[in-house]
Amino acid sequence: MRSLFFILCLMYLSVFASFVQAQDYAQPEYMNVFAENVQNESQNILSGNARIKPANALPAYVPSAGNSRDNDVSPPVHVSRIEAYYAERIIDELPQFGYDIFVQTSDSAQTVPSFHLPAGAVQDDFILNIGDQVKVTFRGQINQSRMYQIGNDGQLIIDRFTPISVAGKSVGAVQSQLQSMIASMPNTDVFLSIDKVRQIGVLVIGNVAQPGRQNLTVFHSVLDALSAAGGIKKDGSLRQVKLVRRGQTRMIDLYALLLYGSDHMDMALQDGDRLIVPPIGPTVAISGNVKRPGVYEIRSDLQGMMHKPEEKSEVLTLQDMLNLAGGVLSPGQNRFVHLALTSQGREAVADIEDPFEPVFRDGSILSVSPTDEMRQGQIEVAGYTRKNGIHALKKVPTLANLFEDKTILAGDAYPLIGVIERENTRNFGREYKPFPLALVLSGDYDLRLQDNDIVHVFSQSQIHNLFDKQPMLFKAMMIEQGSTLQDISSGAYVDDPVMADVLREHSVFVKGAVRLPGNYPVANGATLEGVLAAAGGVSLDANISRVEITSNNPKHGQHKRRSYDLKKNTSASIPVYAGDTIRINQKARQLKNTTVLIAGEVLQPGEYNLMPGDTLLALLSRAGGLTPEAYPDGAIFSRARERKIEEQQYQAAARDLERALAVSLNDTDDRQRPNIDQVSMARSLAKELRDVQTVGRITVEASPDMLASHPELDVLLEPGDRIYIPKRPYNVRVRGEVLSPANLQFKSGKTPHDYLMEAGGYTHYADKSRTFVVFPDGSAQPLQVDRWNFKPVMVPPGATIVVPRDPSPLDFMKTAKDISEIFSNLAITGIVIDDIRDDD
Repeated sequence: MRSLFFILCLMYLSVFASFVQAQDYAQPEYMNVFAENVQNESQNILSGNARIKPANALPAYVPSAGNSRDNDVSPPVHVSRIEAYYAERIIDELPQFGYDIFVQTSDSAQTVPSFHLPAGAVQDDFILNIGDQVKVTFRGQINQSRMYQIGNDGQLIIDRFTPISVAGKSVGAVQSQLQSMIASMPNTDVFLSIDKVRQIGVLVIGNVAQPGRQNLTVFHSVLDALSAAGGIKKDGSLRQVKLVRRGQTRMIDLYALLLYGSDHMDMALQDGDRLIVPPIGPTVAISGNVKRPGVYEIRSDLQGMMHKPEEKSEVLTLQDMLNLAGGVLSPGQNRFVHLALTSQGREAVADIEDPFEPVFRDGSILSVSPTDEMRQGQIEVAGYTRKNGIHALKKVPTLANLFEDKTILAGDAYPLIGVIERENTRNFGREYKPFPLALVLSGDYDLRLQDNDIVHVFSQSQIHNLFDKQPMLFKAMMIEQGSTLQDISSGAYVDDPVMADVLREHSVFVKGAVRLPGNYPVANGATLEGVLAAAGGVSLDANISRVEITSNNPKHGQHKRRSYDLKKNTSASIPVYAGDTIRINQKARQLKNTTVLIAGEVLQPGEYNLMPGDTLLALLSRAGGLTPEAYPDGAIFSRARERKIEEQQYQAAARDLERALAVSLNDTDDRQRPNIDQVSMARSLAKELRDVQTVGRITVEASPDMLASHPELDVLLEPGDRIYIPKRPYNVRVRGEVLSPANLQFKSGKTPHDYLMEAGGYTHYADKSRTFVVFPDGSAQPLQVDRWNFKPVMVPPGATIVVPRDPSPLDFMKTAKDISEIFSNLAITGIVIDDIRDDD
């Protein structure tokens, strides 16, 4: 049984060898490795340690660009066999260096060279020859300008002059000869210029994409000829291009041009030149932390009778390899690893200790990897400053030195705290040391810095958003939907969660009569003056004679309350600590907005101050009463408290709508997922909810006679109330989803259906079942206007019939609030705003 298994394995290896050879693995270096693998596998089989190697045990063959055998099947990616060979040995996929200069021509048809002059003037030392075309211009006794071509006899035949021999002469010499010919003609000048130059034929053969004869000009160089031939293929040599001219051969190394810019290798061509591109020579690969990783060709050693078979190429040092790759990418500590194949076909890996020891031969790989290096003598400034980055510790040994120039801070920097992020050398962790930035700037506080400290400075926006739950919720929602922090607001948040916790732990809490109550992080040394300044200062109705500071910090007294009279004690002398709660009491009922606004059909509209107990009837009396055209039944009474509640409701509806949209977009069921039109409609509705101008209308009785006879209807006024008395209307409005929204003349006996028909009837998007009428006083009532379900409703002048939009396109958002209610509320709000705006 064991013998049978051995025979089957040998048959498998034989078939695999034929396949490899058919795929161009029949080159010596591949076949030697393959033969060795066959021998090793045979020994493993005999010893009972046989294993089946995967199909990708050898590097996969990827045909190179321009190979005639591979033209039948065009590979999607032009990866040469050499690149594939190195890619199997290392992780990086390295390109062959230098071949990209021919990329644009190797995949296209042969470029037809231009036989006109290159840009710029032709120098006087240019040598003329047969086939060149010149322009001769005479000025003076003879005025003419003509083109002449140098004939096969090398002569230039100009009208009225004896033929002259010009082949092999320079432009300057021929110009002088022409000047002597016209010396007997006074006041006559002659000018010679080159119009076209002769063509030359250059034979390009070898490993190029399109070998053959290339028609060029004397101005073209070796690179031009190679480009005209489609470029050198990746299996062709860049370092051993042969230029054969008049029986003599010159070797051209294109690396001299590509690496060092030496243009003497890009020689001008002559007629009859031959360019021979041999197969590529030995190669090495360089990967990792270098400026130009890739596969490089190295020179072949001259092979004489005494050469050793294994010495097929020059041997390079580490420094030679780094020169090829342009040097390391970053200075400092780097690890240099040499990978080479032994004579047994095994990979040998070794670190390079001596940079000048020649160890890199054909097939060698240099891997450069950076090692972590501890910075010394440096600190870093991060955050809301104008000089973020690395600073020398020698120049800024302390915080006072760092912030000596106060212009280092940006305009919105938060002054009460900064944080030094420092490495704990004992436990290799991070520790955070808060410091009072304002005291550092004033010179009252200092701290010595250490190596690798990171000094953080924060902005007012970062501190505000640190405690504002609504922006934090918005940020979380946007991140969940795929937005980046930079898309939301770059620099507006403290993104490090540990740093955010440090700031919250060092906060004081300011309440009461300040302009910006909230939480404010502080460092040791902070005073009440600085905290109140960060909070916008005390308001005008603050009672500063009794300021309470409650301490909840074990270091400064557990649950200890202190009271201060700021009329007797300066706030700059009162210390505050993390965990303190500061309360600024407020004077009762002072310095509040105590005005109301009345507009419209009153004799004296405007703002009026209030006193406790003022009512609507009293305000109407102070405003001179109503005009003869006033319509008190349609009065619009807007209250500040209701406007705020209404605004919150609209904002909540917008957020609910956005959340429902986000949930629907993530629905795994394609049938439940909204289309583009539905998404656009939902976003437009959410924007309208956020931007809507709230009214806060409440229904009141505004007729002075009715208020006088029924005092219980006389509403008490509040600061911020707005009252609008419209003119007596004589029409009925139809709004919403009708074909022609209009103001229609009121007529007794007309039904709501009549008004709707006069407005053109319903649109396609109308929600007929939810049609309603808004009466002049702001109350509303649903309408039943279908013929089969008709219910008569008296529509008075000044009323508005509203046909809301059909909410069915937004039914996919099952968690959203009632869309119909939203549409109706928006319609009513728009009507009230239109009424007020029309009067303006």
